[in-house]
Amino acid sequence: MNTKRVGQILKEAREERKLTVKDVSKETNIATKYIIALETEDYSQFPAETFALGFLKNYASYLKLDTGLLLNLYRGEQIEESQAPLEELTRPTSSSLSLDRNKILIFLSFLMIAVSAYVIYISFQESNEIVSEEDATESISPVSESEIPSGIVFSSKSVPENASIPFILTGDGGVTFSVNNQQCKIFIKGVENGKANLGFNIFPEKNVYFFQAGEGDETLLSYRISELSNLRRDVKIVTQAVTEKSAKILVSLKEEREGVAIKPVGDVPIQVTLFFNKPSYVEFVIDGQRGESGLVQSGEIKNLEARDRLEIKVGDGSAVEMIQNGKDRVVLGKPGKLIKKIFVRTQNPYDSTQSIIKELGE
Repeated sequence: MNTKRVGQILKEAREERKLTVKDVSKETNIATKYIIALETEDYSQFPAETFALGFLKNYASYLKLDTGLLLNLYRGEQIEESQAPLEELTRPTSSSLSLDRNKILIFLSFLMIAVSAYVIYISFQESNEIVSEEDATESISPVSESEIPSGIVFSSKSVPENASIPFILTGDGGVTFSVNNQQCKIFIKGVENGKANLGFNIFPEKNVYFFQAGEGDETLLSYRISELSNLRRDVKIVTQAVTEKSAKILVSLKEEREGVAIKPVGDVPIQVTLFFNKPSYVEFVIDGQRGESGLVQSGEIKNLEARDRLEIKVGDGSAVEMIQNGKDRVVLGKPGKLIKKIFVRTQNPYDSTQSIIKELGE
């Protein structure tokens, strides 16, 4: 049985490859303090658990370890540590082994009573089986379709012009992509009679548009659909394959929306484009709503747009370059440094009919 902990496995794998902490930091762009924190299991060094999970996955992948196994081991250790006080309270003491004869007799008496009660209970349950099943069915609460179900992790994809990009959707994995600077999410809720029940969301709205698609079906998501009236461009979905729990789809951008009023230059929304030159963990908050969070791979591009406030948190400042509302392209920060940017839209002090975009701390 493997009794090694996460930190020990990471450290031994690094030492077997004759790598120093500095070597790993240089290759992975993970700060040395975070590498040491992972190997010593000092998770208090990370801003949040999501950062710890992201760096752990990145480090394990670099060492060519089983990332899924390590993540499960990490979660098991956290659960085990959280349950330690309960285990201490429930552990039998040595005095419990020295029960005298009277206590044993009392215990056996109670055991016989419990067994008799159980037999009576089973008989009663069998006589009321149909009623019990109906009650159980009525007590099940349906999942609300007004919001994205919890537990789905969204990976980021780019859909360029004149191209169809394949997405794989699973029960716990969806995809987020940009449609004319709108963050859209698509996921699978389930499969019934060979057709996938797909959900489409336009961030930061909470409502989800659900539709069914079978193998070979073509679906056009358009702003002409009342539930998608805010969509800025048609999205074509071609369902290539459907299994019991997943679906493969092709996504392409189609007709652009006509008649959308162009906003004045001084009243444009907050628009930020991020270019990832190296892997980095990120968190986005758009107009007070939690957006995407997770590890973004090298080469990906994120287009973000907010009406009044945009918060960006990046685990490695040197890994990301940014363009904000047409300004010069800049590197966010130093290697291994956690960077947080906050942009807000405020009233122009010289023109009350216009607004300006300001970075807090400037």
